[in-house]
Amino acid sequence: MPNTYEINNVFKVDTAFALTSNSVTHSIIPGLYGIILSPDGSHAALVPVETVETSAGVFTNIANDVATNHYSNIAPADIASNSASFAVDNSVPPSHFPQNILSVGVPTSFTSSSEKDRRYSNTRKSGEREYTVFTDQIKRTEEIPIIYTYGEVKSWRTLEIRAPVVGKISEVAKVFRDGSTVVEGDFLFSIEDTEYKDSLAIAKADLRDAESDLINAKTLFELAKLDLEAAEKEKAIRLASFERQQKLKSNGVISETIFEQSSLALTNSEKSLIMKKNSFVQAKNKIFKAEVLVERKKVAHDLAKRQLADTKFFAPFTGVLDQVNAVTGRLISSNDRLGEILDPKALEVVFPLSDIQYPRITDKEGNFIKLKVEYSFGGLDKKNVYSGNIERVGGQVNTGNTGRQVFASISAQNGLFLKPGDFVKVKIFEPKLKGIAKLPLGSLGSNNTILLVNDDLRLEKINIDVIRFQENHILVKNVPFDRKFVTKWSPQLDAGVKVKVIDSSKGAEGVKPAENETIKLTDEERDKLINAVENNKWIPKDVKNRLVKQLSQELVPKKVVDRLRKRMGG
Repeated sequence: MPNTYEINNVFKVDTAFALTSNSVTHSIIPGLYGIILSPDGSHAALVPVETVETSAGVFTNIANDVATNHYSNIAPADIASNSASFAVDNSVPPSHFPQNILSVGVPTSFTSSSEKDRRYSNTRKSGEREYTVFTDQIKRTEEIPIIYTYGEVKSWRTLEIRAPVVGKISEVAKVFRDGSTVVEGDFLFSIEDTEYKDSLAIAKADLRDAESDLINAKTLFELAKLDLEAAEKEKAIRLASFERQQKLKSNGVISETIFEQSSLALTNSEKSLIMKKNSFVQAKNKIFKAEVLVERKKVAHDLAKRQLADTKFFAPFTGVLDQVNAVTGRLISSNDRLGEILDPKALEVVFPLSDIQYPRITDKEGNFIKLKVEYSFGGLDKKNVYSGNIERVGGQVNTGNTGRQVFASISAQNGLFLKPGDFVKVKIFEPKLKGIAKLPLGSLGSNNTILLVNDDLRLEKINIDVIRFQENHILVKNVPFDRKFVTKWSPQLDAGVKVKVIDSSKGAEGVKPAENETIKLTDEERDKLINAVENNKWIPKDVKNRLVKQLSQELVPKKVVDRLRKRMGG
C-alpha cells in the first residue's frame, strides 16, 4: 500500500520567487498552493491548487510520488524560511479543496511528522468541523424603499426657431450663438427685406385702387337710386293721367286716340321703372364687389406688412439658445430650422419605470402618487443633488417599450446647475414600509433563504419573503424577529452545521468586522481589476466568476478590492 499523504496548508503566492532546496532551484510563480508532507517530514511538495482540483486521481498520484518526484527535493525547512512569500487566501472556500485541506495561518516553522499526525488525528477524533460565522439579530424596523433609475433633463418650454420667410440672411446678432442667454425681445437675426418692402408698396397701391373703386360704386349707386325714385314718380303721374282719361272716354268726352296715347305713356313709364330698378340692383352689386375687393387687398396688404416684419426675428421669451445654425449670406427657405430656445426655468426630469417598478408609485386605485424624487449629477468628487416630486405620467406607452414614462419637477434653492439633455441618477422614495427587517445582501442564500443559529449553535435554514433589494441590503417580511441570523452566506454553510458565533455588532475579540464595508470604483479601476482577475490562470473558475460579479456591482466589498490590489502590487 502506498503511503497516505495530506495537504497541510493552502497558501497564496503574491509574487514570483526562487526557492532553493537541496541544491535545486525551484521557480515559484504567483498562485494558490497546497503543501504536501511525506510521513517522515523530510520531503515536501508545493502543489498548485488547480492541479489538486483536476481530479482525485491526479492528486493521489502526486501524493504517492512525493518521495521520488522533483518536488521531493524541497525541504520543509526551506519552505519555512520563505514563509514571508506566502499568505493565506481566505477567499477560497474550503469546498474547493479536499476535506483534508486545512486553511490556517502562515507557518513560521514546520513540526515533525509525528506532531502533524497527532494534530490531524486529534482533528479527526474531534468529530465534525465547526465553522466560524458572523451573526446579528433580526430587528423589526420601518424603511423607506428607494427606486433607482436614470433620467434625462428636459425643458417643457422649448421653441424651435424657424425661418418665417424666404430670403437671404442679412444680419446675425452676436448673441445668436449656442449657449447664449437671451432676454425676451432681443434681436437675433434679419433677412434681406428689399423684396418684401416692394411687395408692401404694391399691396398699398392695390388697396388704394380698390378703395377708390368702392367710392365710385357707392356714387353710382346713389345716382341709380335717384333715377329709380324719379321713374317711380313718373309712373305714378302717368297712372293718374291714364285713370282720368279712362273716365273721360267712358263719358264720351275724349276720343279713342287720346285715350290710347295716355295708355301708351303709362306703359313707357312702367318700362322705364323696370330699367331703373335693374340699374339700381347692378349699382348695389358693384358696391358689394368693390367691398370684397377692398377686403382682399387689405389681407394682401397685411400679409405683405407681416412678411416685412418677419424679416427681423426677436427672442419670444427669455431663455438659452441651442443648435444655432445661422450665418450672414445663407439662403433659407420658409420653415428652415435655425436654432432652438429653451426656458432654463421650465426644467423637469423624464425617466422610465418598468412594469414592476411603476405599481410602487401608485395608490390602491391605480393613481400615481406625487412621491419625493432626488436627482444626483456629477462625478464622485463633485456631485450636485436636487429634489423634486412626481408631477405626471406619460399618456401612452411608446411602441416596442414597456413600463411608463414619468415626469418629475426640479426644485433648486441655490441655483440650478442642470441643463436640458443632462442625464441624472434618480432616486424615488416610496411610501414607508412597516413591520419589516433590513438584512445584509450577503445573508441571502439560494431560493430566498437565510440561515438562523439555534440554541445548540447549529444552523437552521428558512425561507423569507424578499420585498425589496436596496443596494447592499434586502428588505424582508415574514421573518422570526429577534432571532440570530448569519450575516454572510457561504456554500459550505447549511442546515445542521455546527458553528462558532461572532456577534457582528461586537466583532471578534473586541474588533468589529468589516465584512460589509463597501467602496465605489472608477470605471477605469473597475476594468483594470476585472481584467486582472480574468487573466489570472491560478484563480479557480467559480471563484473568478464570483469576483467578476462582485466587481461589476456599483458598491464593491473593500476587502476584495484590497486583496486584489495587493496581489497586483498596487
